[in-house]
Amino acid sequence: MSIIADGANRVYEPLAYRLEADFEKQVVALADHIFGRQSIYVDVKKRVKGDDFVTIPDGYLIDMARPSEPRLYIIENEIVSHDPFKHVGIQMLKFATSFEDAQTSVRDFLMAAIQKEPEALQRLESGCAESGSRNVDAYMDQAVYQEFRGLVLIDDAQPALHRVIEKIRADISVMELRSFQASDGSLLHQFDTLYDDDVVIDSDNEEPEPTSGVSRRAAILARRAAADTIVVPAREDGFNRVFLGENRWWQIRIGAAMKSKLKYIAAYQVKPISAVTHFATIKEIRPWEDSGKYVVVFEEPAEQLARPIPIKDGNLAPQGPVYVKWSELQSAEYLDEALTPL
Repeated sequence: MSIIADGANRVYEPLAYRLEADFEKQVVALADHIFGRQSIYVDVKKRVKGDDFVTIPDGYLIDMARPSEPRLYIIENEIVSHDPFKHVGIQMLKFATSFEDAQTSVRDFLMAAIQKEPEALQRLESGCAESGSRNVDAYMDQAVYQEFRGLVLIDDAQPALHRVIEKIRADISVMELRSFQASDGSLLHQFDTLYDDDVVIDSDNEEPEPTSGVSRRAAILARRAAADTIVVPAREDGFNRVFLGENRWWQIRIGAAMKSKLKYIAAYQVKPISAVTHFATIKEIRPWEDSGKYVVVFEEPAEQLARPIPIKDGNLAPQGPVYVKWSELQSAEYLDEALTPL
C-alpha cells in the first residue's frame, strides 16, 4: 500500500471511494489538470440513442490541444469496487456501437451545453480561431464526426478492467485517478493525464499554480499534441531480439490521446551507444495483455537511420518513452533538440 507524507508531516493513505458520485466530483474538479486547459469537459449526462437502446455516458471531453485536430471522447467514470464487466464493459460497448447513429444528437447537445457556459464557449472559439475553421459550428462538426473514442477514469485500474476493455476492440483508454487522505481530511491526488505527463495535486492548496509552471506544462502539452513519433529506450538484448527480431516493441506506456497520433517509433539505444539508431513505421498499437500498457507493431522491419542521433546532455537521456515530431528528429544533430521538454 502506498503512503505519502508531505512537508508538514501529514501522512496520506489511499482513499477508497464508496460512491461513484464522489469520485466523479474529483474528476470534474481536476478536469483541467487531467485533460489540459485546451479542453472542454462537459459535466452533463446526455442520452446517446442507438437504434435499439438508450444509454447515458458520464460526460464528454473535447480535446483541442492541437487546434487543427479537435477530438471528442466519451467519458465513463467508475470506481474499482464496481464490476468491470457490468459497469464498464457493457456501457462502453453500448457507447461504441451507438455512437455513429447518435453523432448528430450528441453534437447538438454539446453546442447547446457549451453555449450556456461562457468559459467553455471562449475555449471553443479560441480553438476554432487557431484552427482556421470557418466557424464554431464547423469546428464542432470536425470534433464530433470521427471514429468513437472513449476514456474510462477509475480510482484503481485492475487487470480485470484491462481484459474487458481489450475485448471491446474500440479506441478506449483507461486513466487512473488515485486519491490519498490525511487524518485531518486533506487530500492529494495522483493521476494519469491525457498526454501522459505525471501530476500530483494538493486539492486543499488553493494557491494558483505559478505562471511559469502553467506555461511549462502548456508547452509540454502543445509539443506532445504535435508529436507523431515515440522514442523508446532499448538495451542491447531487447533491441536485437524484439525491435529488430520481432518487428515490434511491447509493454509501453502511451498517453490516451497519443495512440492515434503516432506514426513512427524510434529506438534510442542506451549506453554505451546513447543514440537513436533505428526507426519503423507503426502498423498498429494494441493493448499488451492486461497491463494497461501497449505493444507497437511495425509496418515493416525497422530501418537504420542514415546517421545516429546522439544525446548531448546525459540528463535528458530517455528513461521511458518520449514523444517528438518526426521532422524535428530527422533534422536534429542531437536528440536533445527534438525532445519534448521535461
